[in-house]
Amino acid sequence: MQTFTAAIRATFRYAFFCVSIVLILWALLPEYRIFLQSLLLGMSGSLMNGAVLFSKVWRVGQSTIDPGVRPKGTGMLTRILVAGFAVFLTIRFPETFVVSGVLIGLFLYLVLGSISVYRSFK
Repeated sequence: MQTFTAAIRATFRYAFFCVSIVLILWALLPEYRIFLQSLLLGMSGSLMNGAVLFSKVWRVGQSTIDPGVRPKGTGMLTRILVAGFAVFLTIRFPETFVVSGVLIGLFLYLVLGSISVYRSFK
């Protein structure tokens, strides 16, 4: 469980580093603000989905150690609703967000998580 926790901690660290880079670019490049703020919306949704997924997987891991802890679902509906809400905001406010930036941002945690977990098992 320590390897999993270290991989998730590294994933969140890299994700917040990416968010800070996008925030700096948003401040420095006003001509790309719409795309960058769409990217930030997708990244925030991705981080929320990652936190939900981590809590569910952690709970399943704890249930193997302590039979009194029971996992309560997979969090799939919550993660779909977060991603759907980000896309809804994009469609509702097309002058503020673009779909491509939100979709790229939503894949941030998945890509970083895959890389971190792969590196931790080597």
